[in-house]
Amino acid sequence: MAEITELPAKNNIHQTQILAALFSPALPIGAFSYSNGLEAAIHAFDVKDADTAQGWIETILTGGSGRNDAIFMAQAHKAAGGSDLEPEIAAINELAVALSSGAERAQETLELGANFTRIAAQVYKIDLGELPPLAYPVAAGIAARRLGCDLSLSLTFFTQSFVANLISVAVRTVPIGQSDGQIILTNLMPVAAAIADEAARASLDDVGGYAVLADHAAIAHETQEPRIYRT
Repeated sequence: MAEITELPAKNNIHQTQILAALFSPALPIGAFSYSNGLEAAIHAFDVKDADTAQGWIETILTGGSGRNDAIFMAQAHKAAGGSDLEPEIAAINELAVALSSGAERAQETLELGANFTRIAAQVYKIDLGELPPLAYPVAAGIAARRLGCDLSLSLTFFTQSFVANLISVAVRTVPIGQSDGQIILTNLMPVAAAIADEAARASLDDVGGYAVLADHAAIAHETQEPRIYRT
């Protein structure tokens, strides 16, 4: 098997390359099979075209799980630089899982976290020791720090990846056109960057939100039939 020979990141260009790989749709963590409750919103016709898809995704990003996950990632990134990693990471992780809006959201973040942790160990040789199963943003924060990637840059890749995955759901399921999907992504790039910047400066006390309908959709999806996505 091929071996990684140039870690951690040595400069900004190398950081960008690593982060593009970590948060690429091609990273085999199965993110394509989760919709963060968006499928339920589409099923209820709350999301029915490009405009409503953009509005829904932006709300989740700025006032829902997107923003909260960015804060959890930032806190994990900061904690990963300390000498006593396990207690602090365990506390962040416990909160990240506990504040999932329902059973499926908890399943989503833990399954993505487990897959991300496996890839980080296999490909990037990141050993997370005796930590419990990690929520996805917590695992991502630790990996980015261990790989020498800047916090703000890492968060920007993370938030934009979050947006891109939900756009992919909308493109396939509403459906909307591929061009509309790219327009939504372009429109939300500044928002993703702003949330990344906010999360870098936030504390765990800043976790919260107002995306109540998105949380309700995530819970409603648990009993929805038929369904394509796992959440």
